Amino acid sequence: MPGTGGDLREQYRSRILSLLISKYEGSRSFQTGTPGKQRPQFAMQKSPLAGDYFDEMDHRKREAIHAALAELADAGVVEVTWPRFQEGRRVEKVYLNFDAIPLAYELAGLEPRAERIDRMRRVLAPLAAHPWEWVRRWWAGADASLAERRSAGLDLDDPEGYAGLVKVLLALPELEDSIPERIFSQRVLGDSKAFEQGVKKRLLALLKSHGPEEYETDAEYLDSVGLTDNPKMVLAAGGFAFRVGSSVFDVGELPGGLGLSAHTVRAMEITSVTAPRILLVENLTSYHQVVRNLSEPAVTVRERGDDRCPAAGSPAVLAVYTGGFPHRGVQLFLRRLQDYRETLAAAAWPPVYHWGDMDYGGIRIYEYIRSNFIPDLQPYLMDVDTYSRYLHVGIPFGDEYAAKLRHLLEDPAYVSWHPLLQAMLEHRKWVEQESMGGGLKISRYFNLPVLIAVDVHIDDHHPVT
Repeated sequence: MPGTGGDLREQYRSRILSLLISKYEGSRSFQTGTPGKQRPQFAMQKSPLAGDYFDEMDHRKREAIHAALAELADAGVVEVTWPRFQEGRRVEKVYLNFDAIPLAYELAGLEPRAERIDRMRRVLAPLAAHPWEWVRRWWAGADASLAERRSAGLDLDDPEGYAGLVKVLLALPELEDSIPERIFSQRVLGDSKAFEQGVKKRLLALLKSHGPEEYETDAEYLDSVGLTDNPKMVLAAGGFAFRVGSSVFDVGELPGGLGLSAHTVRAMEITSVTAPRILLVENLTSYHQVVRNLSEPAVTVRERGDDRCPAAGSPAVLAVYTGGFPHRGVQLFLRRLQDYRETLAAAAWPPVYHWGDMDYGGIRIYEYIRSNFIPDLQPYLMDVDTYSRYLHVGIPFGDEYAAKLRHLLEDPAYVSWHPLLQAMLEHRKWVEQESMGGGLKISRYFNLPVLIAVDVHIDDHHPVT
């Protein structure tokens, strides 16, 4: 080790104090704030200093450690014990004196852990009255741990970072629409990059560990609280009309549908749904395939005498792209859609179906939409029969994924999905929506009339009849 004898003594004094303070901060005495029967201590032979202390090639190290210990003992900070007949030659144990702990922190140049904990409690205190229950629940747990002088998994050396997190958490409930992260960061933190650099990772960890919903991607977690890279559009196509101010727009006249900003959705009122059915589509490729076929009326519906048969040339469904878990704009559109349905007699409500992946995420997305927006939502092409037909293009999964599916089996909210979940666990495969082409002519599924006519790509060994 380079340096003079004085340098070595200072280095070892710092290391000795840090080691003893660490022992103290991990002790019951620290957590209770009351000195216990056993003082913080270390045995030299088993300590991190042992390599230097017993280095037979450089006795300066042992001499410097002895000098540092003598200085600390003279100041009343430590007590040193020696083996019999080896006093001054070979240290046995080093003890930290309880009444000298404040001086030990001062000599080590360290801020007392108790003070850092108290400061963190003050930083987090505004969250006690947060509007969101899950944030209050997280704060209560963290504050209780801090009160017991435990870190609660927080970085006590970064109070500024948590102050930024608190500012962000307090600002999020005020958002009416999704907002780009950098604009939000500039508005709340005074720097367009501060959120990404200092808060984003911590917020994501909090959302994943304590948030009310489990999502598939970081983007979905952030969108759930109103943050996005860029504003997202609501994609919808088919027979419906809406009013904004004094203007009425008929989307059924647009063969490719349209994209609506969240501002438009907030201002709009859906005035009619002329399509006989509404189809929510999880994935973008499948949505475009559905839209491409919207103008093909379902002849078999007419043949069956269904009174929901669309007029010739009119869209057979109103298709809405959810993009996995629906972002805030889609959520608002679904509320507008349900508001319109509730203006009608229940018997006249156009039925709403959801078509998504037959996997852990797809099932949870369906239940999320059903429980939050469309209480009478029905699954579409998400059953054991469809799963069996597409099993040959299914994607294998392992034990960790299987455990997540079994967790759904144990949840009463997913009882209607038990047959599909059990089939997935039996075959150890899940089926992507995109692997089904664009769907089927599906009069046989769920005893439903045809919703859409689409292209299907099935190999010769799995014909569709």
